[in-house]
Amino acid sequence: MSKDEEKVNLRRLEPAIQKFIKVAIPTDLERLRKHQINIEKYQRCRLWDKLHEEHINAGRTVQVRRWRP
Repeated sequence: MSKDEEKVNLRRLEPAIQKFIKVAIPTDLERLRKHQINIEKYQRCRLWDKLHEEHINAGRTVQVRRWRP
């Protein structure tokens, strides 16, 4: 693939990348913030089952972003 072809392909991907940066990342960060709040709440209240579930859910949120750009 020539450099010109690479530039065209990158230009075609740019809108999708920009949307990802503007939408997906802030959404995931907000979700992780909510997980953190819940984890702290469950820890204070000693709700160990709910705490465990919240840890799992937070891990899943991170894992999704790690595997799906």
